[in-house]
Amino acid sequence: MYYAEHLQRTWYKNNQALRCYRPWRSSAGLPWRAKPTHLHTLACSERVWSIPCRIADDRIVFGCWDHSLQCVSLHEGRPLWRFETAGPVYSSPAVSADGSIVVGCEDHFLRRINQDGECLWDMQAEGAFHASPTIDHARGIVYAGSYDHTLYALAHGSGELLWRRSFDPQVEDDLYSSPALDGHGNVIVGTDNTLMCLAPDGQERWRITEASRFEGTAAIDHRLARGIIGTEVDGKIIVFDTHNGEVLRAFYSQGLVVSCPSLSPQAVAYVGSDDGHVYAIDLQSLQCRWRVNLDCQFRYTPFTVLPTGDALLVGTDERLHCLAQGTGQCLWRLEHSGGFHSSPLLTDDGYLVIGSHRNAVHIYRWAH
Repeated sequence: MYYAEHLQRTWYKNNQALRCYRPWRSSAGLPWRAKPTHLHTLACSERVWSIPCRIADDRIVFGCWDHSLQCVSLHEGRPLWRFETAGPVYSSPAVSADGSIVVGCEDHFLRRINQDGECLWDMQAEGAFHASPTIDHARGIVYAGSYDHTLYALAHGSGELLWRRSFDPQVEDDLYSSPALDGHGNVIVGTDNTLMCLAPDGQERWRITEASRFEGTAAIDHRLARGIIGTEVDGKIIVFDTHNGEVLRAFYSQGLVVSCPSLSPQAVAYVGSDDGHVYAIDLQSLQCRWRVNLDCQFRYTPFTVLPTGDALLVGTDERLHCLAQGTGQCLWRLEHSGGFHSSPLLTDDGYLVIGSHRNAVHIYRWAH
């Protein structure tokens, strides 16, 4: 159950606990370091950039650019329901324990939708929801950033607006960074060249100001009280103290760092840069363990970590790469004629679900 504990003591955008309705169960015996087997490819009428999520044992949901959220059978790949929106869905759903999801849309609406595809509440902003929302289950708060330059905090149960924090309206495509949670329920979000920490009541706790924009999303290790995030133009990778915002160490790459880091159970952060490299940063020792050149770029797609601690990531080469935690050696790669784009959903019973900007969703499985 070590991986299950890891999911509870970290926050990163493709932490599998955010994408599943129930806690991770034991996955002993699954060959995570081997290449999974292809089961189904689901044809869509448009691209799928949204990270798929699991809302029941046999139900997965993903957002599509054809103005819909779609629910399909995980085991059989057949359609179950479709929720129509008035714009593309880029944002990735956040999943509640009851299987309902909260998801933003390019039509300016944030919605909570139940397992059967019925809308429980919605909230209209003045801009698109491009970033993914975050649910603080302990306090019953939903955080979501919109392109109207505002971070919203809503009651999870009712959708009531609790507070809002607006930022500079002159900044293009703000807010792109998804809200991250530290171990005390504070929310950490990037807006232009500022990384800001806000308390659950909306009061500012600290901020970090850089010369370059924070367009990615922070990854947070609650046990160490340390976070990591990249900056856009100058390609920095910053490790910071989540208590006070002190920058503990900065690493420099030669390209944009806008992809979202993931964290291993051993507190190793995996970060991609547009210089073609993946960096493994040890959050405890503040050292770079390794960097490897994969000859592709990393744009926005959040990284993932396997129960083994190895990194799982998608580059602009449209392949899924698995890199060994200790050395960065490539353990395996997946390629498909339909390509890959979204980050994958992993399930404790061995499924891998991943979207493509070539109008498809692919389902793979690791077998005992």
